[in-house]
Amino acid sequence: MFLKKNFISLISLTIAIIITFLYPLKTQAEISCIDWDDAITKNWKLHKNYQFKRNDVGIFYDFEWDDKEKIIKIKRNKDNYPVVRFSLFNKVDINQGTIIKSYNSIDLSKKNDVEIEKIHKKNETALLKILDGKTVNIGSKPYKLNNIIMDTFGLRTIQSIQPTKGIVEISFKSRFSNERPDLKKVLMMENIFDENDYSPLCGNTIDSNYFPITDFDFNEYRYDEDLRLGINNKTKTIQPVMALSTDSGILRITRQESGVSYYRQDFEFAKFPFDKQKIIINIFSNKRSTGNPDLEINQDGAVATFVTPGIEAFLNLERFKNDTNYLKEWKVTKTNIKSFEKIIENFHDIYLGKTITDNENILQIEIEIKRNYEQYIYKIIIPVFLILSLAWFVLWIPTKEFETRLTTSMVALLSLIAYNFVFADDVPKLNYLTALDEYILLSYIFCCIPTFMSIWFSRFISTNQKKATLINRKIRIWGIVFYTTASLWIFFPK
Repeated sequence: MFLKKNFISLISLTIAIIITFLYPLKTQAEISCIDWDDAITKNWKLHKNYQFKRNDVGIFYDFEWDDKEKIIKIKRNKDNYPVVRFSLFNKVDINQGTIIKSYNSIDLSKKNDVEIEKIHKKNETALLKILDGKTVNIGSKPYKLNNIIMDTFGLRTIQSIQPTKGIVEISFKSRFSNERPDLKKVLMMENIFDENDYSPLCGNTIDSNYFPITDFDFNEYRYDEDLRLGINNKTKTIQPVMALSTDSGILRITRQESGVSYYRQDFEFAKFPFDKQKIIINIFSNKRSTGNPDLEINQDGAVATFVTPGIEAFLNLERFKNDTNYLKEWKVTKTNIKSFEKIIENFHDIYLGKTITDNENILQIEIEIKRNYEQYIYKIIIPVFLILSLAWFVLWIPTKEFETRLTTSMVALLSLIAYNFVFADDVPKLNYLTALDEYILLSYIFCCIPTFMSIWFSRFISTNQKKATLINRKIRIWGIVFYTTASLWIFFPK
């Protein structure tokens, strides 16, 4: 009995200890979530829809990936002058791709990236000299800036490419972040700011407040919630999509986007089967960048919004390029991330009550793929060539053997027609000919020539056999020359 009582006491004590440890942890997590929700929602007037307030000329330079140094740097031309990504206040003289030589007589080709960025943050009137010799005078103006960073874009697999439908299916995992100094002040004011923390945002916090990082979107034509995790999921997900992250005293709101996604692509098949294609994934900022101060009626004023890649995004794409490609029909040859400005023309602003022209920043992920063409050489091009050779060798049969020549050339022509159906499912029905179409059409023509010649030569069987033999000899020699030349021109154009 004594042992039984001790055993029961031991079990009870163990359960009590487990409950004591587990319950406070759960409660603390709930309190933390509630505290954030209360602090952020209660101080909503202190929130800023944009990260930073700036007062400068509003010139932003484009970026490029340095594969050797593994860094992101300002894009420059061959003379080391920086290339413009976006001009906020002067879109007439300066647009994307414009090359700036100097800023207030400062030669920008001799300045490093940090120095160029520092110069362009000055609150002053700037005299810019463009590469074409034009001089542009721009004054500083106040505006708000928001830059969403694509920290990572991990392309796991290209699961399928359907060229006939123009559909690409990929599997990926990405993370975006948006620095929020305004929310840091709120949490510090409420004494709940932790220097090193990463915790999911409460559902109430997301629903009750506006976060700029929720605006951008992928150009997916189909969103399958069973295979996709993101902010557009209508049902509640177990894995959190948005979180609050603090690192080195900087507070960021992060957003996860992952899973299987589907994209429409505009493939070009003119060089099929020796074609290269580009898989384009666009990320739309869904926020207009405008230098129009009249938009203060919408409490925004002049604003600029970007989506910009981080170093890890480039590195992940490079790793994918070098990893094993499970799509045996294609080979990944190049990856890149670019930015471009979509001009929104004749946009009617309901707040201003007038039509204006604005810009929207789009981040573009490019994956260049090359078709593995060997199977088309072995299964189509070489067999077609052999069939044509059989038909062409009819010209070596004496012209008086009319029936033999005609029968052989007709059999070869029918065999050639059958090859039209071999690759019919590999390309869509186009309004132009691919390189392989041109090659087969050329082969049709040269396969028909012996047939036409045999019928024509039948006239000379009893009248002028010598003339028929002479013409036959010239056709078989020059035909080979023309066919070879045309085939090379089709597959290896200048």
